[in-house]
Amino acid sequence: MIGTGRYLIGLAGASGFGSKSTADDVTENSDLSPITAIITGATSGIGAETARVLAKRGAKLILPARNVKTAEEAKAKIVAESPAAEIIVMALDLSSLSSVRSFVSEFESLRLPLHLLINNAGKFAHEHAISEDGIEMTFATNYLGHFLLTKLLLQKMIKTAEESGVQGRIVNVSSGIHGWFEGDMIEYLRQISRPKCQFDPTRAYALSKLANVLHTKELSSLLQKSGGNVTVNCVHPGIVRTRLTREREGLFTALAFFFASKLVKTIPQAAATTCYVATSPRLVNVSGKYFADCNETTPSWLASNSAEAARLWAASDVLVTKGTKSVFDPCL
Repeated sequence: MIGTGRYLIGLAGASGFGSKSTADDVTENSDLSPITAIITGATSGIGAETARVLAKRGAKLILPARNVKTAEEAKAKIVAESPAAEIIVMALDLSSLSSVRSFVSEFESLRLPLHLLINNAGKFAHEHAISEDGIEMTFATNYLGHFLLTKLLLQKMIKTAEESGVQGRIVNVSSGIHGWFEGDMIEYLRQISRPKCQFDPTRAYALSKLANVLHTKELSSLLQKSGGNVTVNCVHPGIVRTRLTREREGLFTALAFFFASKLVKTIPQAAATTCYVATSPRLVNVSGKYFADCNETTPSWLASNSAEAARLWAASDVLVTKGTKSVFDPCL
């Protein structure tokens, strides 16, 4: 009850910000001119607002998108507000592992540094679908594509940090819905990655968001062991109506948002936690944490499980290198 009250009135936490803070607020004194950032899912919603604000503060942006035309339109809107903004649009379909590899290869050919990676893109699929790699589409897009993207870009980020002296940051955008998932993650993924299955879109989404948190936890542990000067943290943007719900429009969705209207954030407010974690000088050397309303908080018990984080990492590594049979087929 106390937490809900703090949220509703926007009471600031230890960071000096709260649920009513906007992305502009949390970056007000930031000079990001030395920073090159990749932001996935920046064509609309939270990602677009994140890109707008970071460009406004001087960051050079790479905007990967499945729909390049839409990304070019998003770029034009940012440049209209910030004419000096440097923005490169590139093709990327996160549901395709080959597309992720192609994107990274093309990015490396640009010979740019990489200080900041924001894994923001998300999908809430109402209908069951399987990616070209044999993975349920929500998980493939929200988690596995980002897992491979981060893995392939990590050495570039470590090298950039060494050469620039600026600590690299990775921000994984999750959701409080991650706490809705219980059970065996790998077994459930195996079940919903079959052509015919009992598919619950909300549970599949919760699984992908839980995976984002566990990815953060395990990657942070590995980075600390290796000594790479890169941090990784995870954020819950809050309840916000974006294009993520476009496949679930209708009376039920409209009613749900109506009754939750006092809890729903504006998009500038929803982008605040991502921008805070990506830019705040208070978070130097802070890694492996989960943030909501621009303050550190505690994720679900399953998301806090180090053994589950290591298990998911191992399975993900096999999925992106050897394919689904190596993980889903018990005979292998």
